[in-house]
Amino acid sequence: MNELLHVIQREYVTRVRTKSFILITLLTPLLLSSIFVLPAYFAKQHEDYKQLKIGIVDPTHALDGTFKDSEFSVERLENQPIEEIKQLLLNNQWEGIIYVVSSDSTGMNVQYYSAKQPSIFLQNRIKSEIEKVIVNDKLSVYGIRDIESLIFTAKQSVRIENIRVGTENKQTGYAGYQRSLCLALGVTIYMFIFLFSSQVMRGVLEEKSNRIVELIITSISPVKFMIGKIIGIALLGLTQIACWLIIMYCFSLFFSSGSEMLLNNKMMSNRISPEDINQILSNLSQIDFNVIIPVFLFFFVGGYLLYSSIFAAISATANHSDDIQQVTMIVTIPLILSVFVLSNTINSPDSTLSYWFSIIPFTSPIIMTSRVVYGAPVKDILLSMALLVTTVSLIIWLSGKIYKTAILFTGKKINIKDIISWIRKTN
Repeated sequence: MNELLHVIQREYVTRVRTKSFILITLLTPLLLSSIFVLPAYFAKQHEDYKQLKIGIVDPTHALDGTFKDSEFSVERLENQPIEEIKQLLLNNQWEGIIYVVSSDSTGMNVQYYSAKQPSIFLQNRIKSEIEKVIVNDKLSVYGIRDIESLIFTAKQSVRIENIRVGTENKQTGYAGYQRSLCLALGVTIYMFIFLFSSQVMRGVLEEKSNRIVELIITSISPVKFMIGKIIGIALLGLTQIACWLIIMYCFSLFFSSGSEMLLNNKMMSNRISPEDINQILSNLSQIDFNVIIPVFLFFFVGGYLLYSSIFAAISATANHSDDIQQVTMIVTIPLILSVFVLSNTINSPDSTLSYWFSIIPFTSPIIMTSRVVYGAPVKDILLSMALLVTTVSLIIWLSGKIYKTAILFTGKKINIKDIISWIRKTN
């Protein structure tokens, strides 16, 4: 037992002290948070077109009275030849000029002149304003005017409450949070399993190539050495997850303390009402993190033990990294399939496809973790856990039998017959 503890300690301490571990632990929460912050920031940058000064030349007078309430500044110009319009742009007197070529019952031909490439957002806004004019003109023939006001007054807000029979929990409009959390957990557990299992594979292959393992197994059995390496890296992963949870908790405290300031912010209050903020906080409070976090940790550990054991056995049979690339790709096919099925789980967590992928041990770490966000039945969770534990035990036993013999084979290419004969050996 002391030898096993020494191996676990060595694998854990040597990796936890590396600069890469510290940087990933600190930077990953920032990178994940940027996924939510940067889109809003970039969307704000796209609004630069609101500061533009744009002219309009309309010989047909079809756009008279338009662009009055536009987000950008539009000034009407006298009818000028095209060459004079181009000269105004080259002299930087205008950012752009809208020129109406023709207008009839079939549509309107409009040209936009600018010295720089206009953004797609500006083009869409100009097109939208012109289309409103065309629609209103056509509807005015039938006596319908100010169609936008009519549509606005006719719209009614609809709120759907999803009540699950048996729990009687009301879920009001927070499916978006569930989908985001489901996707985040699925992708995160995929990355964790693949990342830490790959560390086991690289460690075994490096020790076999350097012949270090031949000295180590003189004081500890190969199987204990493999298990110690797997457990040590598993503790490393759990440490990283614990650090991320602490950082996320600090972020949540900061958000809670700043929520009142957010509500008092004049600019934000114009976009988000206090009722919307309260609804967001209420929806987040309905997500049962007391169940999600333990289930996530269980399936992370189970999935990691499953794939890291397979990777350890594969790397023990190889002499070079090139020998295991194709085999590794085959082994990771269930994980890759799980990522594709994740989209189905997000939209329909209780579908037949999602159910079976959440039960099969090689895909359950990702799919069952995602299903729990929507409140998967307890019997499904327990069945998935039982099958995963059974499969992990079997895979560790098989990998141990392969590892203890293959780790000492160097120079000879190992084939399937050799592996089968090692598994059949009783000693």
